[in-house]
Amino acid sequence: MMLIVHWLSEIGAILCALTGVVMVLAKLISAITHCELKLVTMLDSAFRVKKAWKKLKDDKRKNRQ
Repeated sequence: MMLIVHWLSEIGAILCALTGVVMVLAKLISAITHCELKLVTMLDSAFRVKKAWKKLKDDKRKNRQ
């Protein structure tokens, strides 16, 4: 009987530790996803600026001719 209680206690401790690990991994994945989203937004903005700059240069070139 005492052995079963000891095993259950050990299993409980292992499950508790695994829960903590899963929570840390979930927060890490959430942080990575957040950073990735910010990076994609920044790259999209940079692409729009580049596209607008190119259009502006093309318009200036057309006005000169």
